[in-house]
Amino acid sequence: MESLGKIYISGVAFHNVSMAEAVTQIVQMAQKTGKPRYVCTGNLDHLVTLEHDADFRAVYQASDLTLADGKPIVWLSHLAATSARPALKERVTGSDLFWQLARASEQTGLRLFFLGGAPQAAELAREAVTKKYPGVQICGVYCPPFENFSSVEEQNRIREVVCSVQPDILLVGFGAPKQEKWIAANKELLSVPVSIGVGGSFEMAGGVIKRAPLWMQQVGLEWAYRFLQEPTRLWHRYFVRDLGFLVTLAVRTIAARRESRNRASEDAPVHSKYDPTLF
Repeated sequence: MESLGKIYISGVAFHNVSMAEAVTQIVQMAQKTGKPRYVCTGNLDHLVTLEHDADFRAVYQASDLTLADGKPIVWLSHLAATSARPALKERVTGSDLFWQLARASEQTGLRLFFLGGAPQAAELAREAVTKKYPGVQICGVYCPPFENFSSVEEQNRIREVVCSVQPDILLVGFGAPKQEKWIAANKELLSVPVSIGVGGSFEMAGGVIKRAPLWMQQVGLEWAYRFLQEPTRLWHRYFVRDLGFLVTLAVRTIAARRESRNRASEDAPVHSKYDPTLF
């Protein structure tokens, strides 16, 4: 991934790729032998958590591919952009990436495994994906029971189920930061070429949760649609945690850009009107 450009937002290095480029990179990683790799799909809520969770930040720093899942991430990159520093090309959401990888599986034969999600969500997602892409290769689905997820027995069971079918790409829907930390802790034990945290993608693909209309996704209002479905659960996250942090980041970004411009202006050589080197 070293050849891919990176854009830093709140200290996190996001790879500057389009959806098509992200899929190409993941397919290439899945087709390679060698070390297991993982992908992070970052949004504003992740950035808030990263501010005070050192373990989560370490997982992000070691990520092989970090994608800008949230629209605010793209907005902030545009706010910070200069002639020497481009903005992110586009938003690459985990929910859209989920479908694109299913399509890639049909085309390449790469084997997918759906791990996690709400009860039955991964099964419903498999049905929906198979209906749209009949040639998709889904080699397994497993939803660990919530009540004993952390037990040694259940963790061994998860690894046994995944390893027994040897997927090329493991899609994990435990929610952040749980899914990213779990992937980082287990990737060497699983030996799956690529693992990706996909949050609520199984629920959306399977119809358990309705996704916002396309126009709302495009203008950055997908969060509002989700809030209307779960206002009690999401009120504090969206309007207290995330919104306040977004304002803070925007102010930081504007100040840093102004300071950078002032520094560049001070360092620029001053020429006399009659400087012969100008003619």
